[in-house]
Amino acid sequence: MTDNYEYNRSMHRQSENEYSPYNDKQANNYINDINSGVYQNNGLSLVQFDLSSIYNSSVMTDTNDLFVVIPIVMVAAFSTNANNGTLVAPAAGNVNLLSLKNNFLHLIHQADITFNNKSTGEDLQPFVNIAKHFQILSEMSYGDLNQLGYTLGITKPDNWKSKVYNGSTSATITAKSGNGMTNNRPFVTTISGFGGGGVAVNNTCTSLQYASCVNDAIGYRLGRYTDTTGNQNGFYGTTAASIATLSQLTSDFIPTYQVLNTNYMVWYDYAVIRLNTLFNSLGAIGLTNRADIFVRLYLNTGTINVDCSSPNTATLGYSLVPTNNGFNGSCPFTINHLPDISANGGIPATTANITAGLYVAKVPSTVYRGVNLSLCNASHPMPACRCYYSQITIQPELKEEYIMNNREKKIIYRTVLTNQYNNVTSGANFNQLISSGITHPTGILIVPMVSSQASYSFGDFAYKSPFDTFPGDGHPLSLINLQVTIGGKNILQSVLNYNYESFIEQIQSCEQLTSADFGVNTGLFDQSWWNANRFYFVNVERSNVSDKLETRNLNISFTNNNNVPIDILVFTFKSNTAIIDVMTGIFTPA
Repeated sequence: MTDNYEYNRSMHRQSENEYSPYNDKQANNYINDINSGVYQNNGLSLVQFDLSSIYNSSVMTDTNDLFVVIPIVMVAAFSTNANNGTLVAPAAGNVNLLSLKNNFLHLIHQADITFNNKSTGEDLQPFVNIAKHFQILSEMSYGDLNQLGYTLGITKPDNWKSKVYNGSTSATITAKSGNGMTNNRPFVTTISGFGGGGVAVNNTCTSLQYASCVNDAIGYRLGRYTDTTGNQNGFYGTTAASIATLSQLTSDFIPTYQVLNTNYMVWYDYAVIRLNTLFNSLGAIGLTNRADIFVRLYLNTGTINVDCSSPNTATLGYSLVPTNNGFNGSCPFTINHLPDISANGGIPATTANITAGLYVAKVPSTVYRGVNLSLCNASHPMPACRCYYSQITIQPELKEEYIMNNREKKIIYRTVLTNQYNNVTSGANFNQLISSGITHPTGILIVPMVSSQASYSFGDFAYKSPFDTFPGDGHPLSLINLQVTIGGKNILQSVLNYNYESFIEQIQSCEQLTSADFGVNTGLFDQSWWNANRFYFVNVERSNVSDKLETRNLNISFTNNNNVPIDILVFTFKSNTAIIDVMTGIFTPA
């Protein structure tokens, strides 16, 4: 503590009611979505919430407290033939086959929010999950990660040393954990002792062992699920000697793994997503009497069918072709590489295909190669999505003061615009008008990935791969001669051969991703991670106020300094202004 802090703290006048201005706060209230339990579950699935019904004249709600819980069902089945759909019973330990990617936000492809049934607060933009995931990584400290990460589906960053690039769509897949970029190996690759689930730490991998180094972050995410197919560590069971039964786990909202109808592996989970992370406007509003808000979330759901070679061995291989991938946006889970005998948790010997999918609440009918996952008859214990909100009673004299001062509350919030460009060839110069007539941009995020062109990947976009942890992390792709131009003015003093030092300078000196100042301890990035997961961020906030309010053109240029063509996603963060009446909830864009 500094001398000034100690002095000013001692000077502070204390009172009996300074601990809280609230008389009461209840945070366990919720409403269901308005889908009536019906979800498309094939491609993008729309979930809608009408929050106007939570109005109560005697209490207020804090829009920062709003969060949704999505009942996730993941299902997988093994089959013996490419077309006939003859199923194979799973082995003990196949609980480790599927895991969600890093951050529940990857369940959401795009979202929008409307106020008063007419005023659009934030527009639909695709791949909002990627922009918001980067935002969280840049804001979150390791203390935040330890405290909140499990709840939000966030672990430490995925191990970059376990990445393997298989740039071929060839059907020859022996000993490959997938085609394209892969990072789906959660356990040590050894034919003996696999079932023990040993996890290698980063520094155990020598220069000759990187191909078998494991992604221990997947191991942590797999730890979410209680395996109800056996007496897991004496915790779950059907006898009096166990700690809990399945019904008790369900009532406590514990994620579980079950085998249903003999052949179907089912994972139940509860995905918690804070709405103020998705919608910066909700973070800016704060306390309000009426929250006349309508929210639409488009969720990444779908089914995948993966080819499998040499199961029940250490040379297990996976591959996927685009026609067997039912995801339109990001694939939010990984199919994990389990190269061992089935007795130790590996893939059963007669398996030729793995059919897997992720859905909301219930499993739809599927038709991939004769496998219908709906025959598992899985139904999530929570049949609908929920939105939780707070009800707050403020001390009367303070409530009156708050409302009087905020009948026309000005809020500043940030939204994101998305652009996608494909097949920037090796060595090519990219120069593109990203936006014409944009007002008050604050930051540019460029996310490159190995191109979807068939000769360099598995023939589809990286974000759709069940073998890659993208978009939870990135690809080790180099962009040089980087420049951003707004209104004809170069933002960077000179074109950059962008490196980690450039990255840190841009994010630590920028306040656009969070309301608090960045400090050296903020964010989960380090140089070893960034070198293998390149995100390119440029702060464009600094300019005269008069310039910020003018419409200007935004251009980006760079050189693809890689041996492969690349696809890129460009996210433009921009500032918006609105007026809200905290008593009536009337929202007026300024």
